[in-house]
Amino acid sequence: MHKMFYPESVMIYGVSESPKNLGRYTAENLERFGFKGAVYMVGREGGKLDGREIYRHIEDIDAVPDLAVFLIPAKAIPDVLDRCGRKGIPYAVIQSAGFSEFTEEGRRIEEQLLEISRKWNIRFMGPNCIGTINLDHGLVLPFVPMYPDAMMQGPVSIISQSGGFVIDAMRILTLENIGFNKAISIGNKLNLNECDYLSYFMSDPETRMIGMYLENFTDGRRLMDLAQRTDKPVVVLKANRSPSSHQIAQFHTTALAGDDEVAGAALRQAGIHRAQTLQDMTDAFKIFKLPLIRGRKIGVLCRSGGQAVLLADAVHHHGFELAAFSDSLFDFVRKEVRAGVIRMTNPLDLGDVFDLRVYTRIIEKVLQDPDVDGLVFGHTYMHGINIPPTQELIRSAKSLSDQYGKPVVFFMIAGRKYFFTLKETSDFPIFADPEQAMKSLALSYRHYANRTAVRRDSRTAPPAPAAVRSAQTPGFMEPGEVFRMLRSSGLPVADFALAESTAAALAAAEAIGYPVALKTAAPNILHKTEAKGVILGIPGPRALRNACGEMKADVYLVQKMAGPGQEVIIGGRRDREFGPVILFGLGGVFTEVLRDVALRVCPIDRAQALDMIEETKGARILKGFRGQAAADIGALADCLVSVSKLLTARPEIANLDMNPLLVFEQNRGCLVVDAKIESV
Repeated sequence: MHKMFYPESVMIYGVSESPKNLGRYTAENLERFGFKGAVYMVGREGGKLDGREIYRHIEDIDAVPDLAVFLIPAKAIPDVLDRCGRKGIPYAVIQSAGFSEFTEEGRRIEEQLLEISRKWNIRFMGPNCIGTINLDHGLVLPFVPMYPDAMMQGPVSIISQSGGFVIDAMRILTLENIGFNKAISIGNKLNLNECDYLSYFMSDPETRMIGMYLENFTDGRRLMDLAQRTDKPVVVLKANRSPSSHQIAQFHTTALAGDDEVAGAALRQAGIHRAQTLQDMTDAFKIFKLPLIRGRKIGVLCRSGGQAVLLADAVHHHGFELAAFSDSLFDFVRKEVRAGVIRMTNPLDLGDVFDLRVYTRIIEKVLQDPDVDGLVFGHTYMHGINIPPTQELIRSAKSLSDQYGKPVVFFMIAGRKYFFTLKETSDFPIFADPEQAMKSLALSYRHYANRTAVRRDSRTAPPAPAAVRSAQTPGFMEPGEVFRMLRSSGLPVADFALAESTAAALAAAEAIGYPVALKTAAPNILHKTEAKGVILGIPGPRALRNACGEMKADVYLVQKMAGPGQEVIIGGRRDREFGPVILFGLGGVFTEVLRDVALRVCPIDRAQALDMIEETKGARILKGFRGQAAADIGALADCLVSVSKLLTARPEIANLDMNPLLVFEQNRGCLVVDAKIESV
């Protein structure tokens, strides 16, 4: 896609001499931002704009532009795109709205565009977008006036479904002294989608960080695969988060693994950072401008006792620890204090040191300590006289951070008069408060840790087994069929038999051995307990005969009663954006009330299964709590892997619940005692 971002020539279709024409703004933006290539303007009325010719027809241009930009009514675009393809133009940006987001007719027009794209092998952005901004090439295509002095070039590239979000992101990235390199509004992403652009930005040398605003995922699994293959931080702000309500009452997994929960789990699994707001995304980019922190030991310097207390709290809240400062550092600081009232601790209160030049030397001494992984510096300045020294301190902090390869997280609240003066001192990020600073530093460490974990997972995760769709009738599978499928997938299932009469149930129980459980085998009864379709602990034939008379089912499921064990739930569902997803949690209140569950996109390996178990708060119970014996966590992990393989290999499985799965003491394994599966 290089020519889409670095074209040597651009054609703008939809330009006229009218002052109200929007296409003219694109031409003027290209001129203002110094685009060096040829610009061809086309409009059905012809004429001139700023002395340059407006061609009436594409065919009148005696060259083949690299990129075409359309801002004309939607119904006219198929013909124009076809003519571009015939001329050999390889890329297009369709800014016009009025497609599937608007009417059914618009959807039909989109189908025409895809057909034309395949016919001529022309790739396009949009429709319903503002297009591309590439400050590195002067390529500024939006149909609104833009100005170079309002934008700062930097290391971030943005992919957004919303044009408005692009505008807001460019403004805040400039205001926060971060800057951006490329920003694209991809609209309906009909032809090229977010994965195509992500792949390009991953290889783009001018892009060091990638931000994405998405309202849906076109290909969630491809997005995950791409993100796992780059060291560049990828930050996603996922909107359109309202939970889907279908089947909530039927499957625990569906209720616990809604669309947004799955999206969050998938992004974490791929090492993608999820932002909740544009400010979250901005803070992420600020911290990623600094060297990554590679450990948890933090040095804290500040000029206020209150700041020191807040910072110490934030350090521990975000999973770090305060480093032990060296005696040589304390000896140096003692020589610089005035009243001698500084306590030699970490955090180190520098309120008694008034020469700001000394701060630079203290910062360097802290960074030289091999037991310090990163530094947080809280600065308070006096008006006027402290401004030049503060500017020098900011520049020094940046230089030392780069020199020692450790982050110096600088936070300061600037006064109104000097806000922009201090912000513009350097492109070094400045944070506003201790919590924001430490939250961002935690993100830096997470990215460093993720790179190792994601590489491990991408190396060791088993290849997905070939998916084979069976001739299964859509709907809820019969219990006997469910247990046979689970058993054939290597899962330990309690001995069972189906019986169509009381006599058959009695014979089955004799063969299995008492005590037994009796359940209704009707596939449409999903919550058997509420329907009085479960009777447990039946000790002998007389009790079984009475139970059958009480239940009056058409078909009975007779199961061998299991011994005591820890109840857990393993579930799965087929997500429309990420494919098969697996869920784990402890049974009862842990799952249904506390929602203490772990999610992964399939397939997973044994190490990832163990990570899922460890991720839940209930893992402490499985390990043995208050004298209880430890559960067989290894066998539980094997069950998770087996379910992952089943979900991956059988695409007809829409929902699966094993609830409960009993986990016995160490080396005694697990047992599935109840399960249900819905197929499509």
